[in-house]
Amino acid sequence: MERMRIFVVGMGKLANAILTSNISFQSSEIEKWESKHETLNEKAIIIHAGSGRQLKECFEFCEKTQSVFIELSTGLETETMKPNFPLVICPNTSILVLKTLCMIKANGKHFENYEILITESHQSTKETEPGTANTFANSLKVPLNKIKSIRNTELQLNTVGIPEEYLNKHAYHKIIIKDGNDEITIETKVLGHESYAKGTKTIIEAVIKNRFENKKYTILDLIDNGML
Repeated sequence: MERMRIFVVGMGKLANAILTSNISFQSSEIEKWESKHETLNEKAIIIHAGSGRQLKECFEFCEKTQSVFIELSTGLETETMKPNFPLVICPNTSILVLKTLCMIKANGKHFENYEILITESHQSTKETEPGTANTFANSLKVPLNKIKSIRNTELQLNTVGIPEEYLNKHAYHKIIIKDGNDEITIETKVLGHESYAKGTKTIIEAVIKNRFENKKYTILDLIDNGML
């Protein structure tokens, strides 16, 4: 496995969860991104879980070194840009949830004529786009403004069923597909950040082991290509 430095960009809960987790690599190390690293001239992996303030310097670094940029944040310019470095859009790092997303994407066309309800719940402090819910909606051709978002802790506790200790760090999605009295329900529930850190490690390993072109990928592309 090629030795490579891994930089985490951001100061929020997800970035801190990755930096403080016990994930490790035989030939690489995880460290916090600092602006001074922009002057380095070595290929690395950038994991962005920030607000976007440091995007410009990270882009310049990746362009110069052909480093892979993994985007964990949502609603930023990375979702629409055409990069000249490898860019992986990853709104979720729970491998189980990602494979569920992949399944829905591949089969969403079969449910176009049914009534579909999508609900998502995250910690009340979340202000960014609900990337995973948006991906579910796009795959099922549900308008994004039809997604029901829950940020009220009382509803999360008593209606959604989120344990109190995870109210400030959870991700919940519920898809209901109806045909008259017939109904199927798909639910995903991630409590805490442990699975995100574990999933991030798996994604990093896939990036280290595989060759990426200078273009944008989605994390579902990696699953489709057998990398995850």
